[in-house]
Amino acid sequence: MKTAILILLSLFSTFIQAQEKEKDTLFFTYDKKYITSHIEIPNHFYIEDGSGISIGNFYFTEVKRLKKPIVKLKESCLEKFVNSSKFYDKNKTPKLNDYALWEYLNDYVIVLVKNVDDKKEYIQVEPSFEIE
Repeated sequence: MKTAILILLSLFSTFIQAQEKEKDTLFFTYDKKYITSHIEIPNHFYIEDGSGISIGNFYFTEVKRLKKPIVKLKESCLEKFVNSSKFYDKNKTPKLNDYALWEYLNDYVIVLVKNVDDKKEYIQVEPSFEIE
């Protein structure tokens, strides 16, 4: 009886893992005026609307550089996306709810599309949130 229960539990856990949903991918244009990185931490990409480290700051962390994506992509403007989202309110201080934006973007694969010497670089990033 115990053996049968163990077999059923192992099959059930395998079935649950097989049901994990694949994340959708969002492509954002890398805008040097809106996205910044620092020499000390080149794999972190900060956005202009971030609230700052004392309150909590949103940024992207580089996961890997990609070759040309297989899927047909449609790039969006990250600044327009953030400023038109429910996480941004220009009448509040701070304007951006960094934590809520981080929670939302965790459900997606994010790719920054950067133009370098008339060629496109694809940088897969993950959203990050930090309070110091």
